[in-house]
Amino acid sequence: MAAKKLNLNIEFTKREKTGTGACRKLRSKNVVPAVLYGEDFKTGLAGTVLLKTVAPIANNPHRETMVLELTLSDGTKTSALIRDVQLHPLTQQIRHIDFYEVVRGHKIKVEVPVELVNTEISKGVKDGGLLNFETRIVAIEVLPRLIPEKIEVDVKDLELGAEVFVKDLPMPEDSKLITDGDALVLHITVPKAASDDTEEDATTEVEVVAKGKAPVND
Repeated sequence: MAAKKLNLNIEFTKREKTGTGACRKLRSKNVVPAVLYGEDFKTGLAGTVLLKTVAPIANNPHRETMVLELTLSDGTKTSALIRDVQLHPLTQQIRHIDFYEVVRGHKIKVEVPVELVNTEISKGVKDGGLLNFETRIVAIEVLPRLIPEKIEVDVKDLELGAEVFVKDLPMPEDSKLITDGDALVLHITVPKAASDDTEEDATTEVEVVAKGKAPVND
């Protein structure tokens, strides 16, 4: 069964009242306080969005790479990304959202998740190696229309001792890498216990050979 497509069109209603009390009343009506920032909203435009509309996006692990279309109170539309979501520490209910305006033709900085594929059939893992996933998010500068939902790394053919660095990742067209390219994404290592056993076997073998060595007659 195909996954239900997310609705990326959000009604952003301007609000005049701010403060804790006003925001509490909004949340009681399943409305989420929000602020839109950007070139046209440098001081921030206070508004609200409906919880039922925004929740599927705000709770999505790839939310920061999803370009939304906000319809403002005056009918104008603007593209935006979710920059921050504040949750209640106990209930995990969405309490506040920050949006950032996206200007067509202008590159923006985004953080893209790295996802490993074929881990269960990785050659190095099947040979007894341990896959260490170090860098799970990379920052890039890219045009909005080219923002990838994720960057995939196929580990099927990686052998014991293999290393993948950020600079080795497949980048979107005309994008600039912000994360340090020499940062380690993953490596497949021999488990320490196995490594110690190998060294112990080698030492034992040397000792046995030494003990069995015939005396030399000068």
